Amino acid sequence: MVNTLPTPAARPSSSKKWDLQRILLVTGAILALSLATAYLFPTRTIRHLTNTSTDLIVKATKAPPGEVDIVIVVIDEASLNQHGQWPWPRDLFAKLLKRIQESGAVSIGINVIFPERDRTSPAHLLESSGGFIALTDPSRAPAERLDHDAYLAGSLAGGPFVLGYEFLFSEVEKGKSVDCPIPDVAVSRKPPSKGSMPDDVFYQATGVLCNYHPLTKAAPSAGFLNGAPDDDGVLRRLPLLIRYGDHNRLYPSFALAVLLQLYNQPNLTVEFNDKLQPRLHLADLRIAMDSHGNILLGPPGSIRPPHFSAADILGDKVSSKNLQGKIVLVGSTVSGLAQGYPTPYSLTENLLDLHAAAIRSLAAKVQTVRHPTFPFYEAALSLILSLVLAMLAAKAPTLLTVGFSLLAAVTSWGATHVLFQTTGQLFSPLLPTAVLFINSLLLITLKFRYFQLQAMAETDMTILLLQSSESNLRSILHTIPDIIFRLDAQGNIVFISPAICKYSNSHETFLGSSIFSHIAPQDRERARFRINERRTGDRATYNLEVRLLFNGPDAKSEQDYRFFSVSTEGLYQSNPPHTHGFIGTQGIAKDITDRKRLELQLLQAQKMEVIGNLAAGIAPDLNNILSGLVSYPDLLLLEIPRDNPLHSKIATIQKSGKKAAAIVQDLLSLARRNVLIPEISNMNRIITDYLESAEYQQLQARYPKITVLTDLNRDLMNINGSAVHLSKVVMNLLHNGMEAMPAGGKIVISTDNISLATPLHGYEPIPSGQYICLSVTDTGIGIPQADLPKIFEPFFTRKTTAKSGTGLGMTIIWATIKDHNGYLNIHSEEGQGTTLTIYLPATEEHFQLPQQRVVLEDYLGSETILIVDNDPEHLNIAANMLRKLGYTVHTAGGGNEALRIIEEQPVDLVVLDMILPGGDPDGLETYPEMMAALSEINVLITSGYSQPERFKEMQVLGISIFLQKPFTLEQLGMAVKAALCGPVAKPPSTQLFFGN
Repeated sequence: MVNTLPTPAARPSSSKKWDLQRILLVTGAILALSLATAYLFPTRTIRHLTNTSTDLIVKATKAPPGEVDIVIVVIDEASLNQHGQWPWPRDLFAKLLKRIQESGAVSIGINVIFPERDRTSPAHLLESSGGFIALTDPSRAPAERLDHDAYLAGSLAGGPFVLGYEFLFSEVEKGKSVDCPIPDVAVSRKPPSKGSMPDDVFYQATGVLCNYHPLTKAAPSAGFLNGAPDDDGVLRRLPLLIRYGDHNRLYPSFALAVLLQLYNQPNLTVEFNDKLQPRLHLADLRIAMDSHGNILLGPPGSIRPPHFSAADILGDKVSSKNLQGKIVLVGSTVSGLAQGYPTPYSLTENLLDLHAAAIRSLAAKVQTVRHPTFPFYEAALSLILSLVLAMLAAKAPTLLTVGFSLLAAVTSWGATHVLFQTTGQLFSPLLPTAVLFINSLLLITLKFRYFQLQAMAETDMTILLLQSSESNLRSILHTIPDIIFRLDAQGNIVFISPAICKYSNSHETFLGSSIFSHIAPQDRERARFRINERRTGDRATYNLEVRLLFNGPDAKSEQDYRFFSVSTEGLYQSNPPHTHGFIGTQGIAKDITDRKRLELQLLQAQKMEVIGNLAAGIAPDLNNILSGLVSYPDLLLLEIPRDNPLHSKIATIQKSGKKAAAIVQDLLSLARRNVLIPEISNMNRIITDYLESAEYQQLQARYPKITVLTDLNRDLMNINGSAVHLSKVVMNLLHNGMEAMPAGGKIVISTDNISLATPLHGYEPIPSGQYICLSVTDTGIGIPQADLPKIFEPFFTRKTTAKSGTGLGMTIIWATIKDHNGYLNIHSEEGQGTTLTIYLPATEEHFQLPQQRVVLEDYLGSETILIVDNDPEHLNIAANMLRKLGYTVHTAGGGNEALRIIEEQPVDLVVLDMILPGGDPDGLETYPEMMAALSEINVLITSGYSQPERFKEMQVLGISIFLQKPFTLEQLGMAVKAALCGPVAKPPSTQLFFGN
């Protein structure tokens, strides 16, 4: 039998509908029961939420008309300003009570506690002073002037006053005030019709904060001021009766005592129903209490009781009609004296208004009741609503289910409000609302998940087929090293092959991004035009070379580009393609970075080859020409006194010749065709010598606003290199840094020892090893990121036409560092400055200080010297200079002529030009023949240009002294002296180099 899958449009069968209905009913019932259980055994959070919901009902309900009239007399700021700060003399307070009593108040509650004797009373002052203070005629003084407490006690005894006090419940305070003569109330208890009388459920006090005893005894009635806040700190209920003393007498609350005074009722009756819930009978009032004797505060009145200032009462500014026949509460509202409590309808309710609300709640015909059985009714209602909602969710659309949930929630709140308004029964809509809300979300989610599973089952076969096809396609894509991509009509990437993972951690990061955001800015416009041509077939884009921002594992920074050859073709819905049917582009990108790098390296090598050939071709001729400008002035300056005007002019000519010779040497260094004689050097000394040179002083004078600082490591290791060439590196670095700061700034030269345990990837890869590090940092204009790859190219310069320079400085730095097997790293930000760091291999060999400069007399001589050079002019110059030094000189224009002279007469030294064109053998070829003719001969090699490999060959043959053209008289004399000092066989460590 073959099982067939239902079509996507198929709907679940009736049995499946019943399964869904059963699932939803069971789920709804379990959730409702779980919430009801948590609600019936609440945590502090659930109790707080329940109280908050009932607070909202109470606050939103309008209070019924008051059964009693209440007036509040307050000791406010105006009263204190007029009659002095609190506490007042009690004769003044007695006058206030007398005025209220005379106005016709039927019950006066005093919300003030007087725990001590009045210290301002004359009688108290007389006793405390031991009779020192005496009254002039005590018999004629009024009572209020003698004893304020007695006067206040007399006032209390003669009126409908209720004095307030506080019970204490701490064990530590137990028994402190047991002798307080507070009046209790006679309470008769009526047991339930079924069952026995319950134990006393009222709070048991351990002590009392009593008023001054004469006042307590004089007051006709008294009530405690205590409240019972819930665990969230909100005062929703007040105790009516509290047990105190050994006989467990019951004492009324302040509000209850005021009503007892009003109704002139000395007795109360407490009745217990069959559920052991107490109810208080007072006159015709039936006051419902909870199991601890508390009442719930009712809704706030629409009109607050009128407030009158005590100062106005004492000043007869309040009509007696405002107080006549009413309950009057006296207390303070001054900040620091009055207490405030949060209530269901106010964040802070002062004690006077709170007791006024309690009196209204006690006297109201509809009293606030929250029976302990109410949560069970709320739980039952929640279960019913949950089952109805589950059946509705199984059969009706989701929108109808949501509508029923909202309507039922609103109805529960409205019904709760109406029930409380009419009967005072306070139900909480919290549980029904929570059950409706959570159940609707859960049931809708389950219903959606149910149909989702059905749809997933119907599409399983399709998914299997798609997965098989996708697996085949993925295996093909994984074998293709090139990047295959697809774009939408706007050029955003909608697919990219796994080959992109060679350049990124995940191909998903590219999805949704524009292909042009990954193309280098220089190629973006060209690529935008070519890729968006929407062409197909022979007109499609093929082998478009662009630079992409895909960084490979060997990338140096995020800005590195990679070269790709991109081929794309437009995609269309219609066939043949139509403009309105264009849906995107698909293409392939091939990484050609290695090929482009090889091309760039080849191009760079060709550039250097051309420059090297050019330098090699012109260097000998230029150096021979420059010999007249560098060497002849030496001879002339020896013959012309310094005070002769021609002396400075000839020196200027020689200086210009030396500058021209330096440029030729730069060309040779650039082409890597200069002779580099390594020696043990110290970079700190090279830097210091240059900063002390006249050349640096001239450079500093050109840029007076630039400060050069040094931070040199005193324990810097030595290097094996050419101090002359490295000094030129320092010069070029400082020169470039100063030109980058036209407005002035700071350059810091620092050195340090660096040990790299792992390779460092900077401007170029730097292998691990021990290096000395030279850093030059300027605060100049910086180098644009686009120019960084080109700064070491020959003749590349960012200088303006007003600045001098050949564009060879940075290239010479690069070539010199590479000749020393070193590395460079560069960091630059536009507007911030540039730091160029050089890494040179360090050596453990020790540095020897150079010999002191010799004077002319030190290199005079009388030996016989043969000069071999094909240039007659240069031959003449060298001969004249040596004769000036006292030597016997012979000259030869080529190698063959030199060999004949050697055979004819002895010579002490041969000054041999390395390059001898014109058919004669050059210096390297002539020297072995000279050695064959004479067993011992000293040779000094001179040349304007020499290939390093040929110079190394001469070193192998034993020639260790080299003189660079053009040379001065001093350089020639020192080289000759050095060549004459030893035999021909010199080890390589004694190689000497003379020249610029």
